[in-house]
Amino acid sequence: MEKDNMWEKIKKNFKDGAALSIEKIEEYSKIGKLKIEEFAAKKKIERNYLDIGQRVFDLIESQKNSEILEDIFIKKAIENIRQLNAELAEIDSKIKKISEEAKKPKNTSNLDSESSVGI
Repeated sequence: MEKDNMWEKIKKNFKDGAALSIEKIEEYSKIGKLKIEEFAAKKKIERNYLDIGQRVFDLIESQKNSEILEDIFIKKAIENIRQLNAELAEIDSKIKKISEEAKKPKNTSNLDSESSVGI
């Protein structure tokens, strides 16, 4: 009888461990997807910075440096950078939320009561 009880506890602990592993895999998968989005947004920002730099150089070379801040291309690139920075902040917020939710204690009352009994 006691062996059956011991095996039931082992099976339950194994199932609980597997469930926890699945939860961690899901958490890291979500974070990984968000990190990819974050990387893509950062690359877009970098591209916009490069475009601005090239355009500013072209305007200076053509003796139109007084028109830099009025240039439509530069204004659009600056707008894009601001939008992408907002997107990055949102992605970062989502990553933090997922991490915080993962840190919250799950219902472990069954595990606590069994661990006090011993195997």
